[in-house]
Amino acid sequence: MNCSKRTSTRTMRSRPSTSCSTNRLSRKHNTMTITVLYDNYVFRPGLSSGWGFSVLVDDRILFDTGENGSDLLRNMEALGRSPDRLEAVVISHNHWDHTGGLKEVLGAHPGLNVYIGPDTGEDLKESIITYGGSPKHTEPGMQIAENIWTTGSIKASYKGSPMPEQAMVLQKNGKTAMITGCSHPGVKHMIEEASKLFSFSPFTLLMGGFHWRDFSPQQAEDAAEELQQFHIETIVPTHCSGKPALTALKKIHKGRVLSAGSGFETEL
Repeated sequence: MNCSKRTSTRTMRSRPSTSCSTNRLSRKHNTMTITVLYDNYVFRPGLSSGWGFSVLVDDRILFDTGENGSDLLRNMEALGRSPDRLEAVVISHNHWDHTGGLKEVLGAHPGLNVYIGPDTGEDLKESIITYGGSPKHTEPGMQIAENIWTTGSIKASYKGSPMPEQAMVLQKNGKTAMITGCSHPGVKHMIEEASKLFSFSPFTLLMGGFHWRDFSPQQAEDAAEELQQFHIETIVPTHCSGKPALTALKKIHKGRVLSAGSGFETEL
């Protein structure tokens, strides 16, 4: 069994481990672990990547399912995780690169609650039922599990069509994280909306897709500068953020931006 690297949001430095069992047993019980299971890039060699995104929180809440369910489950197994331990799935928005693994996940663990926005689309709701899951509509500020909430749907459009999206908010040990799927409403706007809902913002950690991949270098720098007002301690752009975003964020938010990919892990 492979072991994943993990980092702490306080130092955000990789901590090597000598064995998988030692690494898992030494984890502090009072921390919240955030693991990227599926991404466009690979952080831990040997894992699969593809166009899409999926994050596992504390081995129990799955946020999005990437584009390929078989690869997602293989990555879970390689990292010592199991779909049997899942308590729920949260879907950020109704795009194939975030819902593509639902069939395999629900096949491995039938009956899971799958939290979607009420305006996500009947097709997704029907698919969840067909795959053996139980669709649940979310509301702004709704609690999904202990220390885990959703922003609820935030209005957005993509290529001329409505594309509402929700983010997941985590809080532990006085630290707060927001995880986004693609940030179609705009990552700045999503942070602003989340800040209205949750008194424990500002965010310690911002992770996920920012949808800056088609930005010019100047557009990416402008967007990165807009995020300075939120005083985010650590930023982890993934998936559709794009290389211009990573370059601009590292330039503007010096020392506070990390590259990620399948197998990246951190803690609150």
